[in-house]
Amino acid sequence: MTIHHRSSTGRSLARRLRPLGVLTTTAAVATLLAACGGSSKATTSASGPDPNATITVGSLNEPTTLDIVKGGNTGHAQVLLRNVVEGLTVLTDDGKVEPLLAKSWDVSQDGTGYTFHLQSGVTFSDGTPLKASDVVAALKREISDESTSARKKNLSIMKTIEAPDDSTVKVTLSTPSQSFLFYLTSVGAAVEKPNAGGSGTTVVGTGPYTLTSWKQGDSITLTRNDKYWGTKAKNKQVVYRFFKDATAENNALLAGQLDLVTQVTSPDALTQFENRSDFSIVEGTSTTKELFNFNDAVAPFNNPDVRHAIRQATDRKALLKAVWANRGRILGSMVPPTDPWYEDLTSIDDHNVASAKQLLAKAGHPNGLSFTVDYVPSDEINIIAQGLKSQLAQAGITITLNPVDDATWTDKVYKNHNFQATIMNHVNQRDLVWYGDPTFYWQYDNPQVQQWVKDSETAPTPDQQTALLKKVARQISEDAASDWLFLDPAIKVASTSVSGYQKNLTTDSFYVAPITKR
Repeated sequence: MTIHHRSSTGRSLARRLRPLGVLTTTAAVATLLAACGGSSKATTSASGPDPNATITVGSLNEPTTLDIVKGGNTGHAQVLLRNVVEGLTVLTDDGKVEPLLAKSWDVSQDGTGYTFHLQSGVTFSDGTPLKASDVVAALKREISDESTSARKKNLSIMKTIEAPDDSTVKVTLSTPSQSFLFYLTSVGAAVEKPNAGGSGTTVVGTGPYTLTSWKQGDSITLTRNDKYWGTKAKNKQVVYRFFKDATAENNALLAGQLDLVTQVTSPDALTQFENRSDFSIVEGTSTTKELFNFNDAVAPFNNPDVRHAIRQATDRKALLKAVWANRGRILGSMVPPTDPWYEDLTSIDDHNVASAKQLLAKAGHPNGLSFTVDYVPSDEINIIAQGLKSQLAQAGITITLNPVDDATWTDKVYKNHNFQATIMNHVNQRDLVWYGDPTFYWQYDNPQVQQWVKDSETAPTPDQQTALLKKVARQISEDAASDWLFLDPAIKVASTSVSGYQKNLTTDSFYVAPITKR
């Protein structure tokens, strides 16, 4: 398991976990008490799109490398995945796994053998035909010693990878895995042409674009691949411009230097774009979950009544209103609505201060309790932390906010589990399964949940996997394993001259081929 921290200016996905922190200000408390909602406009349909248009995209996450198995930050997958390089499968914007370079596949009766049938007529952007041996090389590199890919551990269940002919790839797994096709959607499992140049600065793939330039510290330019085997890109060129802070990015959008931004990081930025006919504000869903986590193995959090009391003392709706002006949605467990096993569990431990006090008394804390919350400072969590402190005080719970830096958090909380509670964030897709690992930093230990998680991975069918993980989601909520707060919205601001961009933020890729401009 790897971890990743997000700065207050951007959203990072390259590693699998990102804690958040607090900036304590009086304004944060005021925001909590008097936050107001906002409105969004629908994406404007472009009439008469220009097939030779250049789309300029603002992003706060420049890649650190173009080597697809060496990890990187959000921009690594955001720019390359599905645009320049493609995998056997793809995770769509609505969270579904679909075929891409593999037009179909067969699965053996015991669930360990996968035979992938490749699309016909696929070439790399330089015109070289794609062969099954290229896919084999890519998958072997993903699990090789040189790989630091986030999905390397998951995909290491590939025991043998073979190409019986140029259009067929056979993979044998060491154990059945219902998540295998999902793991293949990651950027590290994508296919690039072997030995095509410096892998850290160039990449040759089979996607709808070629990467034509990378001006480090400034921009990356993608140009339409006219040899593309599938549906051609609807624009000729896409330029990703990278910014150090959201203010500079927003100013560039206002000045007409950008067509859209990949993600708005604060609702405060929206006021300058609202009620303007030249901009659209579009809200989708994300996989970014804001959590208030306990160390379930230590007192007082080893008592479920205490955990339930904290959840019931938390007003999630008020926190969401304060942080995102009512955008996003509250959560009842560790599952966003785009995961197949989502179920609305928000009624479990709904806000009830009187009940919270009763539970504390039952747990032996009639006069309340106090504990420390470790966190890494971040603008967004300013409101969350101050809000939690105020809300929990109403139930007699006193929290001490203890800001730490990234390295301290990683060492103290994540590695050594030397903490009581923490405010943090998970950006990953399908990460409910971490509650099946009692050694994970929150140390939730329920043998039944662990068995369900294990059985879900080896389940004979996707429906059986979904049924088991629904049980997991409900059980961890009924156990109050954590205090799940809300799901961040995915908000984009764009010029009304462009349309066709993805609405949600549920995949690591920012797919740009369907975008049109008039």
